This record gives sequence, structure tokens and C-alpha cells, in this order.
Amino acid sequence: MLYHGDFDWGGLRIAGVLLRTVPWHPWRYTASDCRALVAATPSSRPLTGTPAEAPWDLALAPALAELGVRAEEETALDLLLADLA
Repeated sequence: MLYHGDFDWGGLRIAGVLLRTVPWHPWRYTASDCRALVAATPSSRPLTGTPAEAPWDLALAPALAELGVRAEEETALDLLLADLA
């Protein structure tokens, strides 16, 4: 199963809970994907809240903290649809 979620602390928490019950692999949900999406989405909102870990990609949480912005899943929609095409 593939999974993609929001690039914010809440998104990482949701993905972590899901990962403990359903085995999945990240679908454009890694640190490099986050960096690329934020670079392509200049109107990203500030990252707020309590930091969370991303056990599927140990570089993701530090990348989010460094970037300081969040990217909702919807901003990746065109990429995800292109993968399915």
C-alpha cells in the first residue's frame, strides 16, 4: 500500500499512527518530495505545532523544521495524478 499525506506535524502523526496498523510505503512522502513541493509552492503557510517524527524517512522531520512551512496534500494532487496516469 502507498500513502501520501500533509507535510506538517499533524500529517506526520497521522501517518505514524497508520503505519503502526497498516503497512505502507511512502508515495511522494519523503524529505526530498517535501523540499520539491515547497519549492514549487511558494505560497506555503508557516509550519506550526509540536514537532513529530517520520519513521519511514528520518530526514523528513528535520527537513520540515528547516523549511518552516507546511504543504497540504492537495498541493501535490497534480503529481499524484500524473503517477496514476
